[in-house]
Amino acid sequence: MARRSVKPYVYFADIYDQIMADVPYHMWTDYIASVWATFCFAPSSVLDLACGTGSMSLLLARRGLQVTGVDVSARMLDVARLKFSGAQLYAEFIEADMRSFELKEPVDAVICVFDSLNYLAEPDDVQATFASVHRALKPGGLFVFDVNTPNRLAMIKKEVHLFEGPDHYLVWNDLWDPSRKWWKVKLTGFLRTPGKGDDGWTRFDEVHRERAFPVEDVTAWLKGAGFEVLAIYDSSSFRPVTKATSRAYFVAKRQ
Repeated sequence: MARRSVKPYVYFADIYDQIMADVPYHMWTDYIASVWATFCFAPSSVLDLACGTGSMSLLLARRGLQVTGVDVSARMLDVARLKFSGAQLYAEFIEADMRSFELKEPVDAVICVFDSLNYLAEPDDVQATFASVHRALKPGGLFVFDVNTPNRLAMIKKEVHLFEGPDHYLVWNDLWDPSRKWWKVKLTGFLRTPGKGDDGWTRFDEVHRERAFPVEDVTAWLKGAGFEVLAIYDSSSFRPVTKATSRAYFVAKRQ
């Protein structure tokens, strides 16, 4: 059995959609559309930042939007392209780091969901990403994103979850590190190798880390990058964020 220790979202990309089958992408898409409507904003083009396997990108494209997807994982983008090909739709997908990506043409809107920004471990990383997003947006464009709050990450218990499918096994190990104040997930997966029957398996090991920053810090970094913060909402609602909020949605406008 082959074994691979790799960066996040390499081998995991092959089974990501199966493991995340319950993720409410439709609900998130509807919510973001309602946020746009609240601010009388009707974009034609949108960037899905950290788009992963393109599930949100596809839903946006089905609404008639011109979609660009950016992600650092080539394997995740391969899945996204296949998804669009199967749906007979088109989006431009760009392999790039969210801290330093560039687009050929600016877009009307940028979204970033599923706590992707929590993967940024240092304040400089977040600030660099906000600067890149600012460059990617047309003046007056909206940036809508979610983040896990420090309160949410500190509540995560040390647990082990097992996932099984016809061609995979996955051990998901959650851990909150109070000294570094980050949530760490260790994945140990086994993927069946095509054409080799029951004896052909590849093991992979990935470590994912998330860090959360205070809402006040994120707000200050947005303003420093040239954004006006229009609203900060409690998860998938229009209620103001509170200290008990576990997932916060930011709505920021490029000045």
